[in-house]
Amino acid sequence: MTMDEDYEIGDASFQQLVRGDAVIGLISDVPGMERRMMDALWRAAARGSARAYRRIGDCYLATRREIGAFHGVDAADAATRPWSSEAQAIVDEEDPAVEAALRAYFEAARLGLREAAMLFARASRASSRDNQRRALTVLEGLHAPTAEEVYQAGLVQNWLGELAASAKTHHRAAEAGSMDAAFELHILYAQGLGVERDVGTSEAWLQRAAEGHHPRALYNLGAAWASGRAGAVDMEKAADYYRRAAEYGNARAAATLGVMILTGELAGTEEEACSWLDQADEGGSPSWEMLDAVGLDDPRARGPESD
Repeated sequence: MTMDEDYEIGDASFQQLVRGDAVIGLISDVPGMERRMMDALWRAAARGSARAYRRIGDCYLATRREIGAFHGVDAADAATRPWSSEAQAIVDEEDPAVEAALRAYFEAARLGLREAAMLFARASRASSRDNQRRALTVLEGLHAPTAEEVYQAGLVQNWLGELAASAKTHHRAAEAGSMDAAFELHILYAQGLGVERDVGTSEAWLQRAAEGHHPRALYNLGAAWASGRAGAVDMEKAADYYRRAAEYGNARAAATLGVMILTGELAGTEEEACSWLDQADEGGSPSWEMLDAVGLDDPRARGPESD
């Protein structure tokens, strides 16, 4: 069997687990399927498949952060597998699952899979400073890094406490087009982290991020108009920013719009409010928290009205 065939077998099993086939009873022997999946992926990895290593990392890390309906593979499996000497040097004494995932992402990055460098860096946030420094080295070793790769390097520098270097890296990323970096610079200048505190510069970066449709920047501008920080309170302007933020994926903005309609701050029907609340819940921002904060009952919880 070829490397790609092994990878396809392993990845197909992974996708079945992620979409919940085991939950609805379509897989009769889940442990057996997981063993076969890992064996297939490891066979592909042994023959140099970077994609297989990346998927192996996903399998171990899913025990800490579920992927769909998949709860991951116990990191004890990693102890029985062969690693390069460089990967064996990656140790996390606090969390075997993070250690195993980091090793797998490192192997994938070493074999040239750029996305694995980003995955290694993101996973390193939950690990040691040594592993964060490894992540920074991996990112800095990328040829012609993209704006998002430079931004990720800036985040790692921030985790390491290298605030001045982080600010410079975020400047590079923002100038290259990263709106995440632009928003980060808004925060850095607002708080004086690695740079001199400068409210004007902070607001300029916030505006730039919002112009690039950054969801949190749009939400923050909505909150500024709603609270009066941007000038006279203007709920219509606030709602416009919240709508745009929700459109680009900010679930909290959707919850805010639902509450604004229910409190009468924004024109709209109860049906429209419920639609916004549903969108918030689906996006991961529990609408009940915002409803509870303002003392509102959830209109969706009402039973049918009696005659």
